[in-house]
Amino acid sequence: MQDAVATLSPPQMHALPRQVFVRQQEMPPRHLFASHTHPWHQLLYATSGTLVASLKDQRLFVPSGSAVWLPAGVEHSTYTEFGAELKSLYIDSAFDTLENRRPLVLSVSPLMRELILTAANFDSEYPVHGYENDLVQVLLQTLERLPQRGHTLPWPSEPRLANLCTELFANPSHRPVLSEAAQTLAMSARTLERHFRQQTGITLQAWYSRMRLMKAIEMLSTPMSVTQIALELGYSAPAPFIQMFREKMGVSPNQYRSRGPLG
Repeated sequence: MQDAVATLSPPQMHALPRQVFVRQQEMPPRHLFASHTHPWHQLLYATSGTLVASLKDQRLFVPSGSAVWLPAGVEHSTYTEFGAELKSLYIDSAFDTLENRRPLVLSVSPLMRELILTAANFDSEYPVHGYENDLVQVLLQTLERLPQRGHTLPWPSEPRLANLCTELFANPSHRPVLSEAAQTLAMSARTLERHFRQQTGITLQAWYSRMRLMKAIEMLSTPMSVTQIALELGYSAPAPFIQMFREKMGVSPNQYRSRGPLG
């Protein structure tokens, strides 16, 4: 039996001491920051493990070496199934030069990683002139240039469809059968497929395939073997799982894992 999810409280801050404030956090397995908003932007950088940021219409997977950009005012919760270490950058809302003013998963470059790790050691009220502030400006300029990662999973807002996705998300080995899911929701298979596509932009089966890929990426941050991961995701053997992963990610699961955070 799995342990219950423990809820963490976001730190209470009324104002940022400087343009960028960096907070370090270790989240144990099955811990959650409950849904909340900030009056400033947030960049959540996973230094180990995997984070899942839940928004109204999507889930964003943030494996080690990635970060999620959350613009000011966006309601979100943050969860880790297997534990994670993170650096949380709070950034003044006046910073608005990112082309996409929406939540994004970003790949953290080696330069950005070193900038974040260095800024994490600054005093909260670092000097506004000199080395610290200059480095923060380079950090912000580098942030604008980070490539996006497609680690997103659309999420329907219609309650019945959202409940279906929640059930599948919690039990990724249970492949959905359209006719059975439709019967459970008291609608025809055609109606279910139409509503699901309207809500998410993809079919139920495409959603399930993407969800399993995101779950695989999450599990690869743990000591679980590739065989264990394949079985957890409902594959009868490792080979079809490895083939799927290679087709989607361009490398095998073990190659993905061995690349590390900066791969």
